[in-house]
Amino acid sequence: MQTSIPVLLYHHINEEGIPPELFEEQLKFLKEEGYRSIGLEELALYMKEGKKDWQKAVCITFDDGYLDNWVYAYPLLKKYNFKAILFLATWMVEEETTTSFNLQDVWEGRIKKENLSPCISTWSVVDGYPVKTERRLCWEEVREMNKTVFDVQSHTKRHRKVYADDKIKGFNQPRRKNSIWENVDGDERYGTLNFLRKPELANNRFIVDRSLNDELAEYVLKNGYVNFFKQDRWKEKLENIVEDYRKRYGKIGRMETDEERCQRIKSVLFIGKGEIEGELRKRCSAFSWPWGAYDDLSVKVACEVGFRYLFTTKPGSNSPGDDVRFIKRFNVWKKDLNWFKSRIRLYSNKFRAKLYGSMYRKI
Repeated sequence: MQTSIPVLLYHHINEEGIPPELFEEQLKFLKEEGYRSIGLEELALYMKEGKKDWQKAVCITFDDGYLDNWVYAYPLLKKYNFKAILFLATWMVEEETTTSFNLQDVWEGRIKKENLSPCISTWSVVDGYPVKTERRLCWEEVREMNKTVFDVQSHTKRHRKVYADDKIKGFNQPRRKNSIWENVDGDERYGTLNFLRKPELANNRFIVDRSLNDELAEYVLKNGYVNFFKQDRWKEKLENIVEDYRKRYGKIGRMETDEERCQRIKSVLFIGKGEIEGELRKRCSAFSWPWGAYDDLSVKVACEVGFRYLFTTKPGSNSPGDDVRFIKRFNVWKKDLNWFKSRIRLYSNKFRAKLYGSMYRKI
């Protein structure tokens, strides 16, 4: 008998993530094993009261909002009569008013599969360094997906990090960017100070004095800009500016207070929630934490904003009596059907799921 609900976490259905062919094999397995996909309210009712009208169930979720969710995941989920939740980072969404072709169009003969929009990463060169770009959904595709298969919920507005302490790591400069999630809620002009970066919702940020970063950025701009970093002793020159500033003012910035972080988080969550509710004309009641990072303060704020269901990235049990503010998910990352089958069976059992989840450290 099933005593826990496996909640699956996907990001990409493409050759860089879970290939479409493997995703279909996973759905076939779930269908053949008698699993039904359930949504927010069914999951919450089971966790709160133990009520259910099914024998076996899973909850399927996606994070971020990539184009491959429309091109591959949406048609395949519809084909097997499964539903899913999409936690959308709204800054990612493109403004196009027409939808791309997807697998449904291939099946119905409107396009050949090889002519579908490419869903793998592309690279461009910015100031001499490669920068990765990933294809994203547009609002028209999000609206169409939300009509039937997907329940679109919030994954914040920005999905950024913050400078999380006052220990200088170096200076911002031209560099390779392997992820669209490397942006920081802070000054990234060339020459400005760089610090340890951590998820924005779970950490107080260090706020650098604007006047110091202005001095640094202007110095770099006037002394070669990108080529400045090819000069000898460029780092020493910037360090001298910082030390001179510290002698003049006794500090280079300050840490954000808990009250300030509370207001910042509230603003970010309100905006992301409001955009989904405005664009899709629906109530947004669930939220998944970017990078799975949260603490007591951010949970409190999320509940105040109006989120009733909070999804983590921690593996474990989702059983009667478990808290719907800490819904557990396991990341589907391995390209191995047998591994997938074993994880579904593992997280369908309360005792084994709790035991396995307890081996992972808390975020």
